[in-house]
Amino acid sequence: YWALQYVIEVAKILGKEDDVSKYTSIAQEVKTNCENILWDGDWYIRGFTSEGQKIGTNENSEGKVFLNAQSWAVVSGVASSDRAQKCTDAIEKHLSSDYGNHLVWPAYSQPDDSVGYVTRVYPGVKENASNFSHSNPWAIIADCMLGNGDRAMKYLDAILPYNQNDDIETREAEPYSFCQFIMGERHSRHGQARHPWLTGSASWFYVAISQWILGVRTTFEGLVIDPSIPKDWKEFSLVRKWRGAIYEIQVTNPDGVNKGVKSITLNGDVHQGVIPSMPEGSKNHVQVIMG
Repeated sequence: YWALQYVIEVAKILGKEDDVSKYTSIAQEVKTNCENILWDGDWYIRGFTSEGQKIGTNENSEGKVFLNAQSWAVVSGVASSDRAQKCTDAIEKHLSSDYGNHLVWPAYSQPDDSVGYVTRVYPGVKENASNFSHSNPWAIIADCMLGNGDRAMKYLDAILPYNQNDDIETREAEPYSFCQFIMGERHSRHGQARHPWLTGSASWFYVAISQWILGVRTTFEGLVIDPSIPKDWKEFSLVRKWRGAIYEIQVTNPDGVNKGVKSITLNGDVHQGVIPSMPEGSKNHVQVIMG
């Protein structure tokens, strides 16, 4: 569903109305099926075994809830607003820890070949309920999309290597490198980080922080500025280089909100909507007031 939205957007820009109609219809069918089949009451299931048994349902004794199924239901746009809030609440309730969000909970303790490899990994390690780095940015993005800036920052702080610098006897890995995973709560070495540099997590954390917490991201039309930050952040600034131009962006948060833009000025002039692509070589000043 997520990928289809990009296909539809490009088709609209190119004026390919037949493709817009075709892929919009397919996307709606995907969304309807996801909502009718995958919703479990408080979160989304992960999938099915070849025998048709649900994976990641409250009916399971182990592997009840999976992180990716919840975050991507929101990131993709499939989840309705009510279900989006419920499934992200389930992340906080069942999957969060002081070292990041677990990939699944509870951990599998017995091999189950109908489910697969995850059940044969030692509990709390890698895919079997560790704090798996690659999946954590998606949960942060999901909360930012919903305006839950405080929770998004809580998740980032929990897994950020820098914040584990004073806990290095437990972490045992470099405090400047995202590791593939951190031992989960089911493991006796919870908090120990493993496989540094063996992950693409850093790029996803960069996306989560720059495009969703700070809220500056590119579209076909221009730069969108839509932060989702902790309420106690009073201001922040950043420089964005894009299409040969420089954008010096200053954001203030006088009302102490998580999300919402009250006004934007571009080079001193009041501006509404996205920031357009400015001339190559230009330096542009953007002021944003949240509220």
